[in-house]
Amino acid sequence: MFKYVFIPANDSKPIELREGDKSGGLNDDVLSKTAKRYFFENSDKGARAAALNDATPEQRRALAEQLREEARAAGASSSYASQMAALDDDALIGIMRYGSTHTSETCEITALTVPTPSNQQRAVSMYSADDARARNLSYNRRATELLVACGHNIAAGGEPSPSRASPGAAPPGGMCGDVFVGRCHDDERADVWERVDFTVEDCSPHAGWCEVARRPGGGGGAAGGGGGARSLSGLMNQNSLIASGANAGGGEGGGFREGEADGYTWFQNDEEVELRFPVSVGTKAKYVKINFGTTTLKVVVAGQKLLSGSLGGKVEVDDCTFTIEDANSGTGKELCVTLGKKEGNTWPFVIRDE
Repeated sequence: MFKYVFIPANDSKPIELREGDKSGGLNDDVLSKTAKRYFFENSDKGARAAALNDATPEQRRALAEQLREEARAAGASSSYASQMAALDDDALIGIMRYGSTHTSETCEITALTVPTPSNQQRAVSMYSADDARARNLSYNRRATELLVACGHNIAAGGEPSPSRASPGAAPPGGMCGDVFVGRCHDDERADVWERVDFTVEDCSPHAGWCEVARRPGGGGGAAGGGGGARSLSGLMNQNSLIASGANAGGGEGGGFREGEADGYTWFQNDEEVELRFPVSVGTKAKYVKINFGTTTLKVVVAGQKLLSGSLGGKVEVDDCTFTIEDANSGTGKELCVTLGKKEGNTWPFVIRDE
């Protein structure tokens, strides 16, 4: 068993210590499953999913046309709008059911720390509702203070104007809604991933692990000047560069082998890089456009840009491919992009967004 915590957004409610079975490891992580189920049950996602499942043929046609109209009204590119128009009704319903966070069990994972030698390869993550701000959930002061204590600059976009912000309003990057927090031991070289305890005492902004996190290379947001914590792979890249003595522009050594970023997961070994993007069940190869460059990558699906940026090394363009496969989670589809490396080594980072 392992311990983790639940931090209510309501300050009058105490932080709860909970336990879970760690025998499932990374592939069947109890904390991740618990968080996703909690946020699903405390939203209207279930009702939306049921409405899709129970929709009559006429309602399905109306829903599909509504999605097309929303794409046009949102000011999307003409290419994207035309791609949406080309999809049949079943494909569009698939986008709504499987490719949308509005009807599935999902959550946002914020990396408070990533594993580094300085923190004994201990990662601490915060799980929250991925639509917390869209639903105007209450500001979670205690969770935000923990985020700041790890060195993350939540006010990168500027503090709210006093004349416009309501009392207790969340600053840009602050946490909203209830959250779960857990810790794991993650040592890629030793091939170890295991849940370890995170207690109520660890929730104090003055806890020793927070102090370590704020140090350069300590795993927290101090890397790169205290940036936000939304991109797990970005935070891992920052800390690996600091640990290796490289600057933000690159450098060798300290590269991580796998991670998660906004909208995709990635893995690398000495020969190739693999990126996986969740896509709708109706996605076909003709809707996918990928520009493979020697040092750049751009991924577009149905006219929507999923990724564009500079790679952490050079690739052999002829060795770069993509496939559409069943998702590893067992639900939905994934676009799998494979990049063949020009030189056999571990990149210090996978890709930096434009």
